[in-house]
Amino acid sequence: MDNQTLLKHTQELKAWIEEAYEQYQKGKAEEEYPAYDFYKDIQPAVDTFDKQMEEWLTAAISFIHQAKPKYLHEEQLEAVKENGKEVVMQSYFGKQHAPRVKNLVESVLYTLNLLIEEIKKRS
Repeated sequence: MDNQTLLKHTQELKAWIEEAYEQYQKGKAEEEYPAYDFYKDIQPAVDTFDKQMEEWLTAAISFIHQAKPKYLHEEQLEAVKENGKEVVMQSYFGKQHAPRVKNLVESVLYTLNLLIEEIKKRS
């Protein structure tokens, strides 16, 4: 995957995380969290996220091995995968406390923004 494609995928993941967090916040604001069908709503969203995340992670790790950015490491990218998946799932369930989800979102967005900056530096 070339740098421009990686940049596009990273920006799409960032938007997806932001949308999931908005959905979580809207659900938390309601009296009762909306009910979602697991097989119709949740599983397809998580499966799609996993597939895109795998492709992105492989390309992002390859990029940091080549570019060797000072403040971005493979472990951070792997954490983005795990934390991002948690955010997507919580956007449907809303069982985690708001500060925990907010911390996950901030962590993911911070790392994605670092990667975006590094890609732009080298493009």
